[in-house]
Amino acid sequence: MKYLPLALMLASCPLWAKDILWMNNGDRLTGTIEEIGDESVRIALPYTGAVTVKRDAIKRWRLEKQDKPKATAKGGIKLFKDEQDERNAWLWTGSGDLNIKLKNKDKQTNNVNFKGTTEIANLDWRYSLSGEYTYETSDSVTDNHDYKLNPTLDYFFDQHWFVRNSLDADYDMLADNYLKLNVGSGPGYRVWNDKRRRLELIAQGGIQRAYFRSDSQPGLALFDSRIISYPIGSLGWDYRQPLAFWQQQFELFSKGTYLKYLAQPSPYLTLDKDITGSLGLRYYFNDHLRLSWSSEIERQNGELHYPGVDAEISESEWRHLLSLGASF
Repeated sequence: MKYLPLALMLASCPLWAKDILWMNNGDRLTGTIEEIGDESVRIALPYTGAVTVKRDAIKRWRLEKQDKPKATAKGGIKLFKDEQDERNAWLWTGSGDLNIKLKNKDKQTNNVNFKGTTEIANLDWRYSLSGEYTYETSDSVTDNHDYKLNPTLDYFFDQHWFVRNSLDADYDMLADNYLKLNVGSGPGYRVWNDKRRRLELIAQGGIQRAYFRSDSQPGLALFDSRIISYPIGSLGWDYRQPLAFWQQQFELFSKGTYLKYLAQPSPYLTLDKDITGSLGLRYYFNDHLRLSWSSEIERQNGELHYPGVDAEISESEWRHLLSLGASF
């Protein structure tokens, strides 16, 4: 009879300890996961009780029962599910924002701007696609009509470091320089990332291809070609952080790129740098519907040296948008 409690304990252990933590250093902890937070995971272990492990030290985990607490990063829609290995779980998230501005004071101005992004990711890979459509008229004359697409592919080596391959396509239906394609690759560092919070820094090198229309006089005069290639380097950031004011849910966000031209294909035109960025604040009515205010800038610097013309190029455009959006 004195061996009965020990026998019962040993018999019950395989039934009790079914959640698993795989650590970055190769260790494995088997027990019952009690809580998964933004910074740590608490797991109750046989014979020793509950211990708290930092999220940075965890490579992945497996939950025996799906009603256990989920990681905050597990937002969105689960597309592929493997009960035995969380690494094979793919999650789909997305969001969109629509801004429409109608102004009739000195002149009638209409502005339609739509932005959308979608992302499919697991612990190792992340595929994302973002796009933007802008259409502006002034006194019934179209003065801005363009499309932007940005597909990216990220591979994560661990919780922080990843490599990004990306394509930026900007198609302007009105300009002589109607298409720009930026192809880049380089390392990224993720400080944190979950359903509502993100801070990532990305450095890339690549090529920019600029396409001029066949009847473009500026393109032929400056480059003697309709397709121009620039080697480029860039630094980018992606930031969002939830804030709580007066028991209301807000989110501060910023995203942008600093691009440097590394060589010049034209003896007449020298492009120095491009800066694109946004800073804004979102208010969430619920988990999906939101109202956003943002201030955006697009700026290009360079110099023009043509026979009889010496000028500095400094083009800046500021936009302030109030948008209604949704996310999942």
